[in-house]
Amino acid sequence: MPSISSVYSQLTKDFPRLLFKAGDTFQWSPTAKTITHPAINTVEDIYQLLHEISHAELNHNTYKRDIELITMEREAWQYASQHLAPRYNLNLPVDDDIVQDNLDSYRQWLHDRSTCPTCLAVGHEVDPGEYSCLNCHQLWKVNEARTCRLKRTKL
Repeated sequence: MPSISSVYSQLTKDFPRLLFKAGDTFQWSPTAKTITHPAINTVEDIYQLLHEISHAELNHNTYKRDIELITMEREAWQYASQHLAPRYNLNLPVDDDIVQDNLDSYRQWLHDRSTCPTCLAVGHEVDPGEYSCLNCHQLWKVNEARTCRLKRTKL
């Protein structure tokens, strides 16, 4: 396997339209065409970076419904695994723990958002960011909450 620093260097050369910027978390910003990332020290960090590059390559810009974000996350991991990792002589199977752990975090995020604040049953998204309980018919809104604390407000 090539060194972490050589893979990172090659990635920044291979994707000149993207800006790679140091930050606290891995994140793709479609408006700024920027991938923010913490220090790249491990192969797992490279995998995360490939995932964010995949969002850019797949033109993942926005989503309306929460379930669309889950789909975009899965597509980005699949693209990273099947198209990008092989280009850099890396093996990133979609069933790898890092991939599934990341997808699990989004599944949990979706479950938390769709949990009724009144009866704790699972509801469904009726409008972007607005949910309805299938059990007690309570309506609630949720905040963005991908990188901050989830807030559910009853309507």
